[in-house]
Amino acid sequence: MKLVDFLVEEAIIYELKVRDKKNAITEMVGALTRSHKVPAKEVDSVMAALMKREQLGSTGIGGGVAVPHAKHGCVSRLLVTVARSEEGIDFDALDGEPVHLVFLLLSPNETAGAHLQALERIATLIRDSDFRRFMTTASDKEEMIEILREVDSHPTGSLT
Repeated sequence: MKLVDFLVEEAIIYELKVRDKKNAITEMVGALTRSHKVPAKEVDSVMAALMKREQLGSTGIGGGVAVPHAKHGCVSRLLVTVARSEEGIDFDALDGEPVHLVFLLLSPNETAGAHLQALERIATLIRDSDFRRFMTTASDKEEMIEILREVDSHPTGSLT
């Protein structure tokens, strides 16, 4: 599975303007809405689904990364967007550190297998410290997209 196959490039946020989990997720869902991937009338229920998942346990998995995710009936295919924060976000991460890179994944309700595969792909990428470093130090949104394309075209599926 390639991340670029379900990446919503126009919803990538180069610099989050907020410093907490809920507002970061809100900003990212807003970007998906402006990209016409999440209907405006569904924003509240998408937010509720994402925050319900956060109540089960933070998706701030450590290493400066968070992966909020949920399934929702308003999307017809897997969607992912990425946001970075130079200053860091309080995401209640497992390691207690600020989050600098957020991958938000939305999946249709009936795609349990694909949802898990997408999470696995994201997890593979973020375990690569070079990938995390390149993404968090990218000079702009276009460079972030190029890094994502490069990692998907690499034979090992990572930058190393």
